[in-house]
Amino acid sequence: LLSLCVIGATNLAMATTIRAFPREKAIVQRERSKGQYAALPYFLSKVVAEAPAAVALSALFGGLLYPLVGLQRSPERFANFLALTTLNSLAAAALGLLLGAAAPSTDAALAMFPPIVVLMIIFNGFNISEESTPRAIRWLPKLSVIRWAFEGLCVNEFKGLEFTPEPGRPRAAQALSGDDALARVAFEGSSVRTAAIAQAAILGGCYAQTYRILLNN
Repeated sequence: LLSLCVIGATNLAMATTIRAFPREKAIVQRERSKGQYAALPYFLSKVVAEAPAAVALSALFGGLLYPLVGLQRSPERFANFLALTTLNSLAAAALGLLLGAAAPSTDAALAMFPPIVVLMIIFNGFNISEESTPRAIRWLPKLSVIRWAFEGLCVNEFKGLEFTPEPGRPRAAQALSGDDALARVAFEGSSVRTAAIAQAAILGGCYAQTYRILLNN
C-alpha cells in the first residue's frame, strides 16, 4: 500500500510537469531572447506559483487515504505521512522539471519518463535489497525519490508496532514486530528525518540543475 501511494504520486507529479514544461520552455526561450526577463525571476516565480497546488493536492490525498486504510491513529505519524508525501510530490515534480528542461521536446521528455520511473521502482529498497544491488550502481537507489519516500513511510508506520503471532506458523518465519518487518527490508537503521532530508536534497539538486540548464539555453 505504501509503495503504491508513493509510485502513484510520483507518476502523477512527474507526468504532469513533463507534459507541460517543454512547451512552456519554448515560449520562455523566445521571450528571454528578446530580453524581457532573466532566467532566475522566471524560475523562482514558477516554483513559488506551482508549489501551493502540489502541497494542497498531497494534503487532500493523504487526508482522505490515511483514515480509510487504517494506518496508525497518531497525530504525529499522520503529520509525518503528510510531510513525506508532500515532499515526494515536490521532489518528483522537480525531477520532471529537470527532464523537461534537458529534453529537446515534449516527446523526448515523455520517452525518458518511463525508464526512469521503472528504475526508481526497482531500486525502492523493497524489490531489490541494497546488498543485492551490483556494486557499480549502488549509488542509484540514493537518487530515487520513490525509495526515500517509501522508506520514510515504512519507518513512520511500522516503528514500534507489535504483531499477533499467526497460529500454526513457525515464529521464526513471522515478523513479530514492526521493527522485524523493517529489518527484513534493511530499513531498521532508517528514520523519518533521514528520508525527509534525502528528499529535500533531491528536490534542491533538481531545482539547481534545472536552473543551470535554463541559464545555459
